[in-house]
Amino acid sequence: MADKIWFHADDYGVTIEQSQRILDCWQKGALNSVSVLPNTLVLKEVLQLLDQADPEETQIRRVLHLNFVEGKPLAGAENVPDLVDRTGYFDKGFLQFLQWNYLKKGTKRRALIRQIQLEITAQLHAVTKKNDFKITAVDSHQHYHMIPIVFDSLIKVLSRKEFEHLKIRHIRIPVDPVMPLLHKIQMCRGIPPINWVKWCILKIYAKRTKRILNSRGIEAPVFFGIFYTCEMKKEVVEALLPLYKAYADKKGQELELMFHPGNLMDCSELLDKRSKELATFYLSDNRQDEAECLKRMKEIMKK
Repeated sequence: MADKIWFHADDYGVTIEQSQRILDCWQKGALNSVSVLPNTLVLKEVLQLLDQADPEETQIRRVLHLNFVEGKPLAGAENVPDLVDRTGYFDKGFLQFLQWNYLKKGTKRRALIRQIQLEITAQLHAVTKKNDFKITAVDSHQHYHMIPIVFDSLIKVLSRKEFEHLKIRHIRIPVDPVMPLLHKIQMCRGIPPINWVKWCILKIYAKRTKRILNSRGIEAPVFFGIFYTCEMKKEVVEALLPLYKAYADKKGQELELMFHPGNLMDCSELLDKRSKELATFYLSDNRQDEAECLKRMKEIMKK
């Protein structure tokens, strides 16, 4: 329905305990959507947690969180050598994929696309055939799917007969509209500069992505979460949610708010324990603040 709001948590499934902390935001708050990392070691266990929390599969939207960022590929490192380091772990950043999108040509480009499609297929199988999460949407870790070479590979794989039954309804376009911010111009000062950079890069591909999704009957809800990635705290959401909701209502679209409420407690829990950047990302106190915001969402929405 057009006025639906998805209060969404990225990165579900890193550990059992982290997944429980995310689901706590549903049991005590407004969370109603999660993105599932498909290449974790506890995928079966976190599906059981999700099914226990939502046995009818009607309260929590289940989304595939395509992952080319951390951990090991599900297609096998030997089959996707361009995507991994010598130890078989993902090691190519967003900018590397972006560079490949423009510079890889001919045989090398076809080989890369084949590897990307192999890994997307393996990750889809992980949350369908091996562990059926009943996914109805797709997004990606750090938004790699917005890069055309990845997005086109995703659409190609989803078009295969074996995945027709999924009936994917949503694919995220993680580009916040600016108009709501203009009504609270003071909020712009709180946006981290790096998030403006992310927004500008992703904005380049938003129109193309939306056109292709529309041609396939796939929706992209209005998005609220890039400008304040990892900063979706109570004061931010309280100030901006009514404006983004009004914008989405005017467009006749659903609204998705992106949170990262699932913190880890120790570096030993990381999918790649060597990464200091990922440690900072997962161990941040901001994740606890975002979890608290989700738990207080009903209170926020009454104001």
